Amino acid sequence: MRAGETRSFRLGLVLAIVIPSLSCACNQRAIESWLTQSESTPEATLYSDATYGRAVAELKKRVPNPVEALSLLVYPDHLVLQARDPVAKNNVLQYVYRGGSVSEPIAVKLIGTGKLDDNLFPLDAAKLDALPKLVRDAQAKANIPEGNVVRVLLKRNLPESMDIQFRVFVTSQRRDAYLDADQQGNLFE
Repeated sequence: MRAGETRSFRLGLVLAIVIPSLSCACNQRAIESWLTQSESTPEATLYSDATYGRAVAELKKRVPNPVEALSLLVYPDHLVLQARDPVAKNNVLQYVYRGGSVSEPIAVKLIGTGKLDDNLFPLDAAKLDALPKLVRDAQAKANIPEGNVVRVLLKRNLPESMDIQFRVFVTSQRRDAYLDADQQGNLFE
């Protein structure tokens, strides 16, 4: 940067899960194995139209409306929604859908210099039902032999812009890639 020039950046929030205190010790390996991707058939994956539709419907039943989302992260076997707590507006809760049900909300610890309000977006502003087609399109466009979509992230595109975007992560043993799409599920060129 030259003398006299200034740059302004809008910083996003970095998140970490706060595990509520329990009277018993937690097995970290069990938690990690629960959250890792499982081997599943394409029909059972959340990237199929029917399975994903059921997951979103179940999530919408459990999360109070309107949903002010911080992020939606979709894996083949589970999805994670982080959204504003409707009671305590400065807090974020995390909901996990897995195996047909949604977990109880867990408090999320917010870390970073960004403002929560800048990072939130109305979940219904994104075309959620576009995700299964987006996954298929991204996998084809990535053109990675034996590549699989391992996760899809929906959030604001901070610090670059306030746009709500999908990011699809495709990986194989040889190479990884990600492709971005607008909030309607249209891949960018």
